[in-house]
Amino acid sequence: MAVEFFLGANSAHGFHSLYVDFVSSPGDCLRLIKGGPGCGKSSFMRKLAESAEAHGFEVVYILCSGDPESLDGVYFPELRIGYADATAPHILEPRFFGYDSDYVNLGRFCAHCDDERIPQLTEKYRAMYKSAYAYLSAAGSVKSAEIPGLIAKNTVSAAESCARSAAALGSSAQSGSPKRISEGFIHSIGCTGEEVLCGTVEELCKHVYLIDDRLGLEKYYFDELLRHFGGRIIRCRSPLLPELTEALLLPDCGLGFVSASLMPGAKAKRRIRLDALVPKETLARHKDELRRRQELKRSLIAEACRYLEQAKLLHDELEACYRPKVDFASLDEFCAEEAERLFA
Repeated sequence: MAVEFFLGANSAHGFHSLYVDFVSSPGDCLRLIKGGPGCGKSSFMRKLAESAEAHGFEVVYILCSGDPESLDGVYFPELRIGYADATAPHILEPRFFGYDSDYVNLGRFCAHCDDERIPQLTEKYRAMYKSAYAYLSAAGSVKSAEIPGLIAKNTVSAAESCARSAAALGSSAQSGSPKRISEGFIHSIGCTGEEVLCGTVEELCKHVYLIDDRLGLEKYYFDELLRHFGGRIIRCRSPLLPELTEALLLPDCGLGFVSASLMPGAKAKRRIRLDALVPKETLARHKDELRRRQELKRSLIAEACRYLEQAKLLHDELEACYRPKVDFASLDEFCAEEAERLFA
């Protein structure tokens, strides 16, 4: 089995990282990859992952939030070993060096690079991220802005009551199980626009419940679900506002509760219509405001993605400066040795 997650997000608050908890359970070993742009960090991890799958091992892929075609981490659960790109923006250092973590230095395969374009390209692509985050900050403000009079206290109570009823679906499968929460993203905002890892939900959850909500009731619904479920829970955060939840995945009982906006065409066990909890006359009164807010948020995110696309193109140019200096033959040999050590 192979599943994918993001552990970083381009958010309204800047880059938001969940990497600190990656491969951090007792008995885990995390190998931290260091090396510059274009030095083969992503390719190295992908080759290891492909070898693991070929040998029948389960793989968890951690995709780059800025460029989902690139890998920022892999984890092999049966071996309790993971690898992570430990460079900016998700800089990582060993927790207890030599005990539960160490370094993999891919920079040793790269000779000195004296290309004068390197400082300029680095500054330019970082400036693109700065502009993208300005637009995402505005989008986050729009999304979190309260519309006075839209949601009453009794509506919040009704949403929480719906969540308690839904929690009963997994109670028998999880009775007596201690709560084990891990976190990630199945949704990203990056150079290709917004990406959703629907395959991960389908792989882990036999039954998917889609939550219809345009009004902000999901927050109360997911918070209440989280209080009542036990066992293994994967909390999937919002990339725009990471303090909010977009999905709860419960692999032990095959249940997934997912915002319908992430999987609009998916086949669901049931749709939970939180919008219907608000009186029709209230919705009608705020209809135009809700539409304008949604359009504005979408427009701001689209503008951020244009800057992220430019950042990706500049970073590609930066990587091209380094590639002629990389000894890829020796790197491939090292990768083959590492795969042999792990999976043979």
